Amino acid sequence: MQKSSAENDLRADITQLIVDYAREHNDNEPIAHTWRTPIVRFGDANHPDMARLRELVHPEHVLPCEVLPNAKTLIAYFFPFSEEIGNTNRRERLASHEWAVAYEKTNAAFKELNGEIIAFCNEHGVDAAVPPEAGSYDETILKSRWSQRHLAYLCGMGTFGVNNMLITDAGGCGRYATVVTNMDVPHDGPLAEERCLYKRSGACGACVKRCPSHALTLDGYDRRICNSLCDENAAVHVGLGSSYVLEDTGGAIVGTNVCGKCVVGVPCTYKIP
Repeated sequence: MQKSSAENDLRADITQLIVDYAREHNDNEPIAHTWRTPIVRFGDANHPDMARLRELVHPEHVLPCEVLPNAKTLIAYFFPFSEEIGNTNRRERLASHEWAVAYEKTNAAFKELNGEIIAFCNEHGVDAAVPPEAGSYDETILKSRWSQRHLAYLCGMGTFGVNNMLITDAGGCGRYATVVTNMDVPHDGPLAEERCLYKRSGACGACVKRCPSHALTLDGYDRRICNSLCDENAAVHVGLGSSYVLEDTGGAIVGTNVCGKCVVGVPCTYKIP
């Protein structure tokens, strides 16, 4: 019982650390009221489906055991954007300024918060790390070697909608991060119940109608068409801060490569539909 209590305490303490960080930094510059309350899940770093990420996402997808040889638990957390931020992105073809700023503010926050999580874990005798691939993606095939969404899925964060975004307890409007650890705590697993209305019963498909570039259809998704619109946004939203580093630019910082139209103005934007 003592070990179980200690495990639950560690989960609770890390969850509280993440929730407190969001609350304390929510109204920091350059934009206020950015996030709702974060969601935190603890997944099995050696889940049997981890290896499938090299089939489903990227042939060289990094596995948690390659980040930490003794990896046991993956901490996945989601910062849901506020309705104030999400609603600004419902208008026009290009992403709103507020959406781009929130994206960059969240990226920057994750870098700092990951450091705090790692430090907290180390103080409690736990190894923890984040791979460098978490902050970059392969522009040649437009995929990441560390897919936050797929890892969060394996941690039980939500299920994928037609728009390829996770529908969490707080909907799909927001951003994810993950930290690899060797802590021994109870694990959350992938959800069994489908949350996407279209996948469940053929109803909805609103996210497809929201896609300005028509990259998203009920039958599939053309990532190059999607990326072309994101590039348009990047040309407009420049100088906002912590943009992703593209692997083939030698570390050059580019504009904010975003869109987000398919996750706003739909039944799963802020909740489980």
